[in-house]
Formats: sequence, C-alpha cells, structure tokens
Amino acid sequence: MDYREFIQLDLPVAVAIVSCGADWRVEEANAEFTDVLGYTEKELRETRPQKMVYDEDYANLVSVLENVVRTHDNGKMQLRIVRPDGKTRWVEMRCSVLAHYDVKPYVVLFLWDIDEEKRREEHQKLLNQKYELMEQLSLEYPFDLDVENWTMLRSYRLMELRGQYDYSEQYFPVDEEVLTLCPPDQELFLKAMKEAATEEKTGSMDTRFNIHTENETPKYLWFRTYYKSIADHNGRITRIIGRSFNIDEDKNLQEEVRRDPLTKLLNKLEIQRETDAFLEGAEDGTHVLFLIDIDNFKGVNDNFGHTFGDTVIVDVANIIKSFFRNNDLTGRVGGDEFLVLMKNTTLEKAKERAGNLGEALCKVYTGGSIHYRISASIGLAACNGGDGNTYSSLFEKADHAMYRTKQGGKNGYEIAGAKDVGMIRNGIKNIERRENMGAEDREFLAFSISLMAHAKNIDGSLNMLLNRITERYQLDLVMVFEDNTENDGMVMTNYFGNNFSFYGKSAFPKKSPSLKELQPGEYMIVKNSRSNFATGMGKYLKSTDTYNENAPFSAVVGKFEYVGGCTGEVIYVSLDEERQWQPGELEIFQELTRMMAIFVSLRYRVTESREQISSIQKKDPLTGLYNQEAFREAVIEILAHSKPDEVYAIEYMDINNFGYINENYGYKVGDSVLKMFAQDIFMQEYFRAGCRLYSDFFLLLIADESQEKMIDRLHNRNKRFSNMQNHRYPNSGMGISAGVYILEDNKMDIEFAIENANLAWKNAKNTGKRDITLYNPSLRIQRTEEQKIVGEFYEALYRDDFQMYLQPKFILRDRSVYGAEALARWKRPDGKILPPGMFIDSLEKIGYITELDFYIYEEVLKTLEKWDKQHRRKIVISTNFSGRHFESDGEEFLNRIQHVLSKYSVRPEYIEIEVTEGVLVKNVAVLEKCMNRLHEIGFRVAIDDFGTGYSSLSVLADMPADVIKIDKSFINKGMTEQKKNLLYEIGRMVKILHKDIIIEGVETEEQEQFLKEGGFTCGQGYLCNCPVPIGDFEKMYL
Repeated sequence: MDYREFIQLDLPVAVAIVSCGADWRVEEANAEFTDVLGYTEKELRETRPQKMVYDEDYANLVSVLENVVRTHDNGKMQLRIVRPDGKTRWVEMRCSVLAHYDVKPYVVLFLWDIDEEKRREEHQKLLNQKYELMEQLSLEYPFDLDVENWTMLRSYRLMELRGQYDYSEQYFPVDEEVLTLCPPDQELFLKAMKEAATEEKTGSMDTRFNIHTENETPKYLWFRTYYKSIADHNGRITRIIGRSFNIDEDKNLQEEVRRDPLTKLLNKLEIQRETDAFLEGAEDGTHVLFLIDIDNFKGVNDNFGHTFGDTVIVDVANIIKSFFRNNDLTGRVGGDEFLVLMKNTTLEKAKERAGNLGEALCKVYTGGSIHYRISASIGLAACNGGDGNTYSSLFEKADHAMYRTKQGGKNGYEIAGAKDVGMIRNGIKNIERRENMGAEDREFLAFSISLMAHAKNIDGSLNMLLNRITERYQLDLVMVFEDNTENDGMVMTNYFGNNFSFYGKSAFPKKSPSLKELQPGEYMIVKNSRSNFATGMGKYLKSTDTYNENAPFSAVVGKFEYVGGCTGEVIYVSLDEERQWQPGELEIFQELTRMMAIFVSLRYRVTESREQISSIQKKDPLTGLYNQEAFREAVIEILAHSKPDEVYAIEYMDINNFGYINENYGYKVGDSVLKMFAQDIFMQEYFRAGCRLYSDFFLLLIADESQEKMIDRLHNRNKRFSNMQNHRYPNSGMGISAGVYILEDNKMDIEFAIENANLAWKNAKNTGKRDITLYNPSLRIQRTEEQKIVGEFYEALYRDDFQMYLQPKFILRDRSVYGAEALARWKRPDGKILPPGMFIDSLEKIGYITELDFYIYEEVLKTLEKWDKQHRRKIVISTNFSGRHFESDGEEFLNRIQHVLSKYSVRPEYIEIEVTEGVLVKNVAVLEKCMNRLHEIGFRVAIDDFGTGYSSLSVLADMPADVIKIDKSFINKGMTEQKKNLLYEIGRMVKILHKDIIIEGVETEEQEQFLKEGGFTCGQGYLCNCPVPIGDFEKMYL
C-alpha cells in the first residue's frame, strides 16, 4: 500500500508518515495529527524537526527512529512537542517501518495526547517534593487520599517509623491502608473520609498508627490529621489532602493526667467525668456503681511502712480490675477508696460480684510477729439508663450503703435504698478518711513544692495552698502569722477558712506564753479556746455571726523561722474539739509549716528566695542531702569526671525499726537520728553524693580504691551506727539494711543502677539479712519473672487458666492405685503448660498462693461430686495448702475451708489436706489447732515433704496427722546402707505412732524393691505415673 493511501484511511488516532534520510521530515499527516501538534500540513513540511520537539527529548526521538529503521522493531516513547505558540505538549508516540521508497525508509508515527495525564503526574511529583521538603523541615507527614481511585499516599517517613528506609512513596487502596490503624479507630477514620469525599469538609481526627510490621505484635503511636476536601471545577470531590503529625507524647501525657499515678486506674476527676458522660448517653439497661473502701488500711502503713502500703494498694487495684470487664469504669477516688461503674448488668450479678470481690480482697499481711488483716466495705447503688442519675447522686447513695457496711462490722456489702440521700457527716467516717496518709501526702508535698517554685503572685499561691490544705485535711481554718519583733504580738498575713472572713492583715497584740516558748520546727496541740494562742480575734472578723471567742476547737500550731532569724506560726484549726490528730497528720503539718516559711521569705526577699527555693528543690530540708532529681543530676556529673582507679557503686538502704524511735521517743528525736546519720555518711571518704528518698530511706553514690575495701567500710559504718543507736535507745533494734550495685561502666544508665541496688536491698530484706547484699544478675531475672507471674495471676485465675492434674498413689506390692494428689498446672493462652516450679515460689512470696490453694481445693470438690454422680469408684484425693494459711491464727483458713465445702455434696473423708513439714517448725500451736478442727469436720490430714523441715519426731508425735509423706530426697540420691537404715527406722517409728506413711518420688523398680523390703506399702512417683489431666486419670484408673 502506498503511504498516501495509508494516510487516507479513516483512523481514529493521530497518524503521520515520516521519511528518514539524512534528516527526517513529515511527508503526510491526518487532521488529528495536525491538531495535536498545532501545525498545518504545510508548516509541518517546512519546519525543521528539531524545532517541533523539546530539546531534551529530540536526541531520544532520533535514537528511537534509528533503531526502528535498523531493526524493523516497533518503537515507543513519550516526548514533548513544541507547538507554534512555544507551548509544550506531552504525547506518546509509537512507530514502525511502513515501506522503503527510493531506498529511503518511511516510518508511520501514531500519537496519543497524554498532556493532561503528564501534567497531573508532574503536579503530583512537585507536590511530593513539596511534601518531602515539608517533612524534612518539620515534624509533619503528608496526607493525600485520591477519592476517584480510593487510594492513599503511603509516606516514606511513616515507613521509616517501621524501620523501612529504602521506601518510595506510593498509593495503596484505602481499605488496605486503614488496617494499619488501631481497630477501634478504623471505623472512625473511614466514616470521616467518606463524609469528606461526598461534601467539602475541613476537619481533624486523632488515630493510632501501627509502627510494627505485619509479623510483629502491633505497637501504636497517636497521630493527629488535619484534612480538607478538594473539589474540581464541577464541584466533584477529587482529593482529600492534609497533614499529620505525631502526638503520641501529648496523648500519653494526657493519659497520665487522667490516671492515678500509683494504680494506673482513672483518677477521681476522670472517673467522675466518664461516669457522667456514660449516664447522660445511656438509654436503657441497669448500671451499678460500686464504692469500695479498704478496711483497716492505715494499720498496713503503720506496721509495714508506706512502701509496702503502696504495694498493697496496687495489689488491691489489680484484683478489683480483674473482677470487671474492660468496658466497665474503674478508678481510685481516695487513698484507699475505689469506684467501679459496672455497665449493662443486673443487680443480682452485681451482688454476686461484690461478694466474690470482698472474699478476694480479704487478706492477712504478716511481718515478724505482726499479723494484720484487711478487708473491704462495699456500697452498691443501682440505676436505670435514662433516669437522670449522675455521678454525684450515685456516689452519694453508694457512700451511705458503704458506710452502713462499716457500721455493721465491715467486710461485706450493702445496697443503697431510696432513703440513702444527703451527705454523710458522721465524725467516725471523717476520722477514718483522715487516717489515709502515705503516697497521697507525698504527692501533696510535691504539689506544694511545685506551687512554691512556680509562684508569680506569692500571696495568691500561698492562699491557694491554704485552700488545698483545708480541703485535703478537712480543716475549718488555716492561718499564717508572722511574729511582731517590736512587741509580743503577731500579724496574720494569710488565711483560708470556710466560715471566716477577716479584714486585711490582722494584728493580734498579745501572744500566749506557750507560743512564745515554742521553738522553730516544733509544734503543739491547742484545745478549747482561741485565747490559748491569741486574743482579740473577734474584732477583725467581717461577720461575727459564727464567731464565739470561747467556742471549743482543736488546733495544731507549728512554728517556723524565716529571713533574718524572724519567726512565725501556722495554725491548723478544726472546730471539732474531739478531733484526734493522727501522727501522719502532724508529720505532714510539720513539713507544710517548713514550706510556709519559704513562702513568707519570698515576700521579703524575692531574688534571694528564688535561690533558696532552688536549693530546697534540690536538697532535703532535714538532712541537707539531695532530693532524687538533684541526686541523679549530681551522679551523672560525678561519673562523667570519674577517676579510672576508683570503683563506683550505688547503695540503696534504710534504717531497720526506725518507726520504733518515732513512736516511742517522738518525731523530733527521729529527725535528730536522721540528721546524725546523714552527717556521718557525709563525712566518710567513700561518700560522693547522697539522697534522702523519704522517711529513713537513702541513696548514695560511693567510691573506693577496691570493691573489698568499700564493702569493708560499709560494714564498719553499719556496725558503728547500730552500736551507737542501740546504746542510746535500748530495745530499738536499729540497724542498716543495704543493697549495693557495683557500677560496671561509669557511663551506664543511672536509673538502671538504682534499680539494681534496690533489687539487692529487697533481697536483703526478704532473706532477713540486716546488713549488706551485693547485686547479682539473677536478682533482675528473678524479679522480672516474678513480676510477670504475679501480674498475670489474678487474670489467669479469673479465666480458669489453672488446671488440676492428678498423680496416682499406689500400693507397692501390685501398683494398684488407691488415691491421688491434686497438683496445679498453668495453661497459658498460647497453649503452653507451666509446671508448678515456674510459679509456685513467686506466688508463695507475695501470698497469692493461698488463692491458688483454694482454687485447686474447689476443683477437687467439683471432681469428687462429678464422680459420685457418675457412680465411679471412690478414692481419696489430697490437696496442698501452703504455710501462708497458718501465719495468723488460722481462723480465716478454717472458715473458708468449711464455706467452700458447704457448696458441694462431698463427704470430707474423701479429701486429704496436705501441709508441708516446714509449718511444724514455724507455727506448731496454730497448726495443731487447725488439724484438730479439720479432723472434727471429717478431713484426713497429711504432713508433706517430711525430712526437709528439721522438725523432730516428738513434735510429729503430738500432731494429729493421719499420713506422713517422706520426701523424695531420701531415695533419689545415692542410697547408702546408712541412709537405707535411717529410712527404715523412720518408717518403723511412724508406724508406732499409728500413722500411714507414703514414700514420694518412687521412680525405679530398684527403689520399689528396697522399699518393700523395708516394710513400706505405699508410694507415689513416676514408676506408676506422672501427674495427668483429670480425663486421662479417669480413663486409666476409674
């Protein structure tokens, strides 16, 4: 076909015929071709090709045409043509050789106009470059959603968060990208995007983005995205663009503010807000508010210390949380008060939950000879959705119900009725709440220091502090006085009172003699009349309606000293003259009074006082040692310039029995002991920096030429302190318990070092060692494992993750099974079975073992009841109970044993209660009483692991036990003739006592044979079988 005929074909694309000689030229073109290029046919023939093609593309075009001519392959490229008006236009060209005329090749060109598409690509490229520059210059991430294709830009910076650094930005389907968000946020995101895709919108949203890869456990960071819909000229939404930035730190800070710092439950303000928000939107259903107050908690702090008290609070919070669903609201609303809103439930379920929760919270804590029991008083208030209830109304009702529980003897629950309205003003309740001293007081002191440090308006900040003090400690009036140096009077400079209002700075002309004698740092308690500390108060009151000069009251007066040796007083007033001031209150008032002195000093000398505040913030006012933050800074600075020939260590320590001094000699003497101890350590050669954490707890950075010399000096210091204090204060038993961590690298993380020293100190305390313990890595491994076990225990118990296995007991003669021992196994969510050796010791340490014991005991009862209904053979099952049950008087253990038994139709003679021999050594009298009671009920009793607890046969003879189980250690190591004879003799004496005997750990036929030769008849061990699940046991033996 002639090329002229070809060009006449009615083709729907731009076509031209080009001759390729020394130069190439357009010979023929159709109308579509001329439209694309913007040239007429004549102009196409007369215009040089270089002029019609963009300079950067011309060389490539020539190369493509030459290749097509040489190879006769098809050619393809994208290029920019230059129209007569100088504007460029993108086209896609495809070409092939059509024919040869006069030895000259003729090539057919097809063009497609792709200008709009390429413009969009270039725009997007520029946009991406802009985004990239914006990302590099800011913390923002580009957000771009293509509505038409429903795809999203995946930013390379987001991928860098996942550790993917060689990533080019691409668009992916929205439905795929949304899966990278936290599941609860996915629906929110899609809803917002669909709304923005249908109408022009500008908005923002917070979502969580997974920064881990698909094969890893998700880890989410919070991002805030600002977005805007973009419409084309027809008003159709084509894109949603915007920017995102990381707000994870802000969100975490917000969450911390919402949470109680100790328990991580919602704080009082947040649970009130969330409860009101839920009730406002709830349309139907029953919701129950639980108000939970821990009975006798003050005794835990007094007897075991605030650190242990904090641990108990955390323990209680975890138990409470484990009893409720994730969508229920749980918070801490006071020192030892908790609140739960159980959503969409029934009153019957709430009552059952309250009963079970009360049982779980009833615990006995033991230390030395002290046994202290806590329980819970619970008030319930129910409401229906949409009936207008609020947090305040429900709290008020639950408060009444909870208080009735306390009046009825505590340890239980009550349900609020219609009459439970109005605030409770009973003085006993207020006293109980005032006893809740501890972590909250330290937080309040921290708030006071912060308020002081950031005070711009001194009087305003001081008045705010006085306001908070009256609220926190339920006072009626707090006043700050400065003594008048020219006479015996005093000037009231600041006050806050609920029913009092004074005219300006009130001057009281005469101070009482007792106030004159009071020394700075001291306090006294004043009762009955205000004239006991000042006269003439009435004339300064704006309203005297509530004022009576001789009205009864009770007050604490603390004296302070400020700039230039001047003195002043802070008076804490309660109109309840019967108020009993708690030791913790007096201690905190002393600290607050010291703080007031700083406020007063600030009024006189602002510049100098700012330096003093900085010093106060860095130093403990009593001992002069650093506080925690300043100590850390000092340690980092010292270690940065450490000497290479010195060994450095962190020491964590406390004074044993320090509370004895405060209780028997007073806080002033206690303070003097702390000062003297601080001065002593400050003067030692090895001392580099020190910190008083709180009370009698200290942190030190120490250094010496060798580890041995350092430890030797610490031993000498401890001995010196102990001898001196026990000479001054006989029977105090004071000494030092310390944990020491030798720094392996002077550049290591200080927090890690302090934590290691703390672990060593805890080990010293737990093992009863009252001196120095050096850190070793096993303590951290042990702590991590124990924390994991303890942290997961109650949730696992609640989920029934614990399973009962049975190990058969058998007759040695024919290996017939006559009984079994119940043993616990922990089935993890991943299906892995944990043997008891991996969790029993950890649960034993913290006391959780008692809950596991009763869980397995109840599983035994359920199993025996099931077997009875199935008419299976009756056998005796033994179940273990830890010595923890017998650390107090044993009454709680006996009551619970009977209570659980009463729920099942099982005869107690088919249950054998096993206790370890170690209990015989520690609590003989309690165990004997419990064994007698267990016999009266009908249980059999066994002494387990006999031979490991150093008890004597004489003690065993007095014990009303039915069975003695000989520990496997007697037979599992080399059996000498002497050992064999000893075992035979023990067996003979046990038979004289008319008790059954079982040998544990029988694993070989040789062991079985020599036991039979010794007259033993019963055994337990792998020779017969290992512990097996109940189903397998039933198939094999029943």
